[in-house]
Amino acid sequence: MDFIKENQDERFRFIDLWAEYVKSHSDRDWSKQQNIIINSCLRSSSLTKEQFFIMKKEKHRKNKKN
Repeated sequence: MDFIKENQDERFRFIDLWAEYVKSHSDRDWSKQQNIIINSCLRSSSLTKEQFFIMKKEKHRKNKKN
């Protein structure tokens, strides 16, 4: 199996795993997990949380125009 196919299969397995987790745990439990991931990404980024949300808002606005 080539790398691209293997990578895609792994991503699909993770999606299935996460979907099952979300279904079998309370909103509070899985949202805490997402918060940890998001905060970790923000800490490793050069953007502040406020800058990130401004960028996200701008990107969403541009996508709505297309």
